[in-house]
Amino acid sequence: SSVLVCLFSGPSGIAIQPLSHPPLILNNTTDCSNIDQVLQSLTQSITSLINESVSTNLSCLLNLGSRAQCAADSCHAIAQALPNNPSGYYWILNSTNSAVNVYCDLVRYLNGSRGWMRVAYVNMSDSNQTCPSAWTLYTPPTGVRLCGRPRGPGCFSVNYTTFGVPYSKVCGWVKGYNYNTNDAFNRWNCSSLVTTCVYTAIDQPYLDGVSITRNSPLRQHVWSYVDANVNSVNCPCATNSVFEYTIPSFVGSDWYCQGQGGGNTSNYYNYPL
Repeated sequence: SSVLVCLFSGPSGIAIQPLSHPPLILNNTTDCSNIDQVLQSLTQSITSLINESVSTNLSCLLNLGSRAQCAADSCHAIAQALPNNPSGYYWILNSTNSAVNVYCDLVRYLNGSRGWMRVAYVNMSDSNQTCPSAWTLYTPPTGVRLCGRPRGPGCFSVNYTTFGVPYSKVCGWVKGYNYNTNDAFNRWNCSSLVTTCVYTAIDQPYLDGVSITRNSPLRQHVWSYVDANVNSVNCPCATNSVFEYTIPSFVGSDWYCQGQGGGNTSNYYNYPL
């Protein structure tokens, strides 16, 4: 697909020919009687290349993300270019310009826009779905299948890859159920109720609930869903709150607190949070 340009001085002039054919070598003793043939061949070759390029580009525009050769910049780019496409697996480019196959949610409007790459998905209403290895499967009498931490204090995390795809926003949905007495940000295992008893590290169990963090190994807090007990009284913003402590600085204002129940382990599966 390269073009060889042969320049010669004297009356022979200049001849141009694609490398796909044996190059035409001209010297001072060669006439240019076949120059029209050379230029015609060149024109045909260039036209063929242009047509092939246009055909490929048009195919990719109509099938953006359908294969690695047509990888899109992002799921959002696919939603913008092909607004009627369904959600599913598509090819997009990561930060090293490599094509990766990811699930794109092209239908739902999240945070005001469509075209989100799905990073984590645990749907326990699907009987074939299993809990990630760090979590425990619970099957209460109500028939709801749940994933949760093993009983007892601690942090049990699951890591999900972003395949090196750059992103600027994280959006998610969590459905949970209260189990026993949850304490929001309160430090139930502190020796006494003092305001200095605060978990200051992101790897510590600083709440009852679910947290989303990013990056590894230096994790950064994104958002927390905080679980409290009866009438949410352990939530910092609740009426008649019994909240005792300071919210960890790395959490900031990126949290939501809610509660239902307290003490009984079986009455609250009908009240999803």
